[in-house]
Amino acid sequence: MGGATMANAVDAVMGRFEADKRRNGGSLPRPPVGSRRFAILRVAKISGKGKMAAAAQHNLRERDTPNARPEDRSRNVHLAGARTADELMRLWEDRAPEKIRKNAVHALEYVVTASPEKMAEMGQTRSEDYLRDALTWLQDKHGAENILSAVIHNDEITPHLQVMVIPLDDRGKLNARALVGGKPQLSAMQTDFAERVGVKYELERGIERSGRRHEAIRSYYGRATANETLTLRLPERARGGFLGRGAETDAEYRDRLSEVASEAVRAVAGRLAGDRNAIAQELAEAKLRAANSEAKAHRLGRDLNVLEVACNVARYDGSDREKVLDRFQAEYLGLAAELSEGVRDIVDDILNENDRPGFEDIQTEREAAERHAREQVQERDRAAEQERQAREKAERQQDERDRERDGGWER
Repeated sequence: MGGATMANAVDAVMGRFEADKRRNGGSLPRPPVGSRRFAILRVAKISGKGKMAAAAQHNLRERDTPNARPEDRSRNVHLAGARTADELMRLWEDRAPEKIRKNAVHALEYVVTASPEKMAEMGQTRSEDYLRDALTWLQDKHGAENILSAVIHNDEITPHLQVMVIPLDDRGKLNARALVGGKPQLSAMQTDFAERVGVKYELERGIERSGRRHEAIRSYYGRATANETLTLRLPERARGGFLGRGAETDAEYRDRLSEVASEAVRAVAGRLAGDRNAIAQELAEAKLRAANSEAKAHRLGRDLNVLEVACNVARYDGSDREKVLDRFQAEYLGLAAELSEGVRDIVDDILNENDRPGFEDIQTEREAAERHAREQVQERDRAAEQERQAREKAERQQDERDRERDGGWER
């Protein structure tokens, strides 16, 4: 699936979205500044111990956090669980089951805050009360024993609670789907949080099924602080198609790509907050680093194109949404093996949230089917070998009986 196909997919699903943006001066309609009073709860799935450790280092301030103010780090409040990433990993190991599926979600990462103007209005004491109540709600939902860490970050523009949870079900198995589920369950969770926690602090639930997707935690941070919308587009080479040949030389295309990438990186750095918009920023910086290799540039361009379409499809709320999702899933699965692992993780999460298997799910099922087929072949081979051995044994026994009948053993 080339860039032109993906671009057509965007055109197919984004008509109304783009119209809304044009009517609103290039961004999504928002309530007037000062009137937003929303309770904000976001959850992201973390797969793999490496990603879990990296998230813990960020949350517990063991790595540089560009958008945090070092002079305010002492104002952060540790509420529960681990105080270091190493301790968090030990807590996880103590709670985790012995057998873990290859594609299992190892942890859930929650961010709780409220509209920036409302958090400022509440002041530090009341806003911390709100975040403490939010932790109590999460402990009721997941069990206090499954909270790996809980920290209030006061060293950023908008205070927020960050909680990491090991997603164990009643059987003690890693089962994030049972706990946070797909879109209906996530929506119900948002409603319950607003009713049980937000109302006490005069906070409202966000608009249900507004067309927004649950953003990756790091991407969400930047948007919460900057209230900006980031769009990255890799320029098409002047050759009539994304991957075809054209009049533009390699050097000309690389120069133009480098210029666009530099602009994107500057925009990210200026409009979004540090490494918390890691997905967009790292992709933009990767484009710049790879500008000297056209083949790499093509791959990065494909990554960005697919990622943008996936996000736009997730936000689409037209009457044909299910058909659009089905079409996107089919096209994505045909291309997924060529995409970077980071992009696959994001798109798989989007598909999972919409009750559709992603690339990793299908790969796992395929591997399981292949393993089952191999086991069946091995079982047939073992049965055939056992039958052969039994037949040979029976033949030897018959030979012995024949010799005994004919006068004893031959010497």
